[in-house]
Amino acid sequence: MSNYAESHSDLALLAVNTLQKDSSDQDPAIRGLALRTMCSLRLASLVEYMQRPLMKGLEDRSGYVRKTAVMGCLKLFHLTPGIIQELNLVDRLYAMLRDSDPQVVCNCLIVLDEILADEGGVVLTKTLAHYLFGRLKEFGEWSQCLVMRVLARYEASDEEETYDILNVLDDRLKHVNNGVVLGAIRLFLDLTNNLFDLQEDIYERIKAPLLTLIGLGNSSPEVVFTGLHHVQLLLIRQPRLMDSEFRSFFCRYSDPFYVKSLKLDLLVTISSPSNVVDIVEELSAYAMDVNIEMARRSIRAVGKIAMLHSSCADHCRMKLLALLSLEVSYVSSEVLIVMKDLVRKYVDAADDIVQHLPASAALVTDAEGKAALIWTLGEYGERLPDAPYLLEEYVGDVTDEVSAVVRLQLLTATMKLFFKRPPECQNMLGRLLQYCIDEDVDMDVHDRAVFYYRLLKCNASEAKRVVAGPKPAINLFTEDRLVGVKDKLLSEFNTLAVVYGQPSTNFIPPEPPYTLGSPREGQTLAAATAAAADDRFERTFTESTASASGSSVDGGDRDQRKVGGDTSSIPIGVKSVVGDLVSLDEFLAPEETPPVIVLNSSPKITPTEFERRWLALPQSESVELCLSVVPTPEELEQTMLEFRIVAMASSPAGQPVMKFFFYSQQADTETFFFIEATVDARKSIMTAVFKCEDAAALGAFKEHFRKSLVGKWMPLDF
Repeated sequence: MSNYAESHSDLALLAVNTLQKDSSDQDPAIRGLALRTMCSLRLASLVEYMQRPLMKGLEDRSGYVRKTAVMGCLKLFHLTPGIIQELNLVDRLYAMLRDSDPQVVCNCLIVLDEILADEGGVVLTKTLAHYLFGRLKEFGEWSQCLVMRVLARYEASDEEETYDILNVLDDRLKHVNNGVVLGAIRLFLDLTNNLFDLQEDIYERIKAPLLTLIGLGNSSPEVVFTGLHHVQLLLIRQPRLMDSEFRSFFCRYSDPFYVKSLKLDLLVTISSPSNVVDIVEELSAYAMDVNIEMARRSIRAVGKIAMLHSSCADHCRMKLLALLSLEVSYVSSEVLIVMKDLVRKYVDAADDIVQHLPASAALVTDAEGKAALIWTLGEYGERLPDAPYLLEEYVGDVTDEVSAVVRLQLLTATMKLFFKRPPECQNMLGRLLQYCIDEDVDMDVHDRAVFYYRLLKCNASEAKRVVAGPKPAINLFTEDRLVGVKDKLLSEFNTLAVVYGQPSTNFIPPEPPYTLGSPREGQTLAAATAAAADDRFERTFTESTASASGSSVDGGDRDQRKVGGDTSSIPIGVKSVVGDLVSLDEFLAPEETPPVIVLNSSPKITPTEFERRWLALPQSESVELCLSVVPTPEELEQTMLEFRIVAMASSPAGQPVMKFFFYSQQADTETFFFIEATVDARKSIMTAVFKCEDAAALGAFKEHFRKSLVGKWMPLDF
């Protein structure tokens, strides 16, 4: 009945009499089911028939009927919001918070929280909060989680009240349900957020429940995985919380890979000079794991520990170099990748690693490993007598190398080593440049080869400064700066946001689909949802005001790949390095560029005029663009503004399908361009419809619009 009432509203009306009669049945189960079904019909025309049974259900002697009637109030609110005030339901629900049935109380909290969402939810007075804390044990497990989520908003008036609440909550930390335990931990953290003297004791108190959550007694890997994520979040505030409990994070043979992977990250986080030796020994043992990815991640973890603790870097480095003696391809590859980063911070370690390169060269076969080995040869090849000959083997096989990353690294490494050992690398560099310029199909490799060629042509000394100049040691990597971002997730403790590692606004829409209004007669719920979204957007469209300022570079082609050059003026010393290159005049001929369009930096048009022109102009063909990253409305509008494309209106953020209206104006003319862009976040696709009075200029503007997205929201090679 609930499913088909939308499309058969006349038949649903016939069923109301039966449901009204059943709502007065002697059996409370019949009364509750009839009330639930009646409120689930979602037809605004039936609201008047629901009111009396609903009000009667709120006073029913059965707790099951009362809790069903409470949820019916929420369904009624989404059908006709004004009915809540008309029937004075908010006050009735507040009064029912004193109900003897705990489930009724829980339902009232949830319903009031959603009805009063615009006002911040339920108003938690001191009396109400203490009442709920006192009855917390009466609720079921699921209800306790919901009630504690509401109570997390309460702020105690003084320390004495905080202590009283913590004493009430203390036994919830020993509950058998993991959700209740995490809910209690969140309350502990929120209540003591401003009591800095007490926080260390609080973290010590919650440590035992967390270790129980991830310990041997928990047979559910999913729960362990969730618990580990919450521990990882807490370590941001208290990095040394688990220093003495590091063995609890050692991997067990029965752990699935996703749990092992997270434990490796946590072992890196909790490592300290007091336990780093034991942790590195354990991680070194994982390097022989039958799971190749597990072995790689463990080696990577040892490298991260060396980065974090300079006092233990030598020990970690010796462990990594010892792994090279295993002569296992993927182990040697990962060690070289890790050591590449280590020598960027610990420059003195380069002498140890370069001595192992000749033996490792034959073992490493994957692209990332070869790129790391070649990078090391280019950076520190002067310390290894055989470095040019090792590179020459890769240069000789460059035609068979499928990875563009390796070819790019080979090109740079050969240039660096040439400036350090010119006689041995001169011929090799010339052959490599010739191949990359004449034959390589990858444009990144081709462009870099042309760039190096022109550097050598211009000034060999300057080329050495640019390519092989001295580099300072790196003390802080980009990854280290990103740790502070997770601090924001503490406000969403005990939610999926912690597991996903991002705020809930990124994956939860602001409004559930059933809040968009009831469908019209003969209209499906999906069609009603789309229609309501369109109506809301149209209201936003007509109420918006146009305002834009700022400037940006024009939309010209800034990536002209092939520019002519004359090789005859290359100095003799440099020309001998390049070798006997073929003529590049034909290969480097300029390519045709699309027409450039110049736009007004501050176009002005009223919403009324925009709408009039949009409706009057014929629709051109739509363009479908694949997005590598789905932007938020604010990010997309800012990007467009940088390219002199102004937003007129947009749908609310957080919707799976977002709609935008943009406009722009050609400079020194009255020609306006209008765009309707629809972004489907689920499929990462943008569909753009363009309109303009000047059909000749529209093609250039479409290309300008596409370029505004390339690199930031679209792949560079799109």
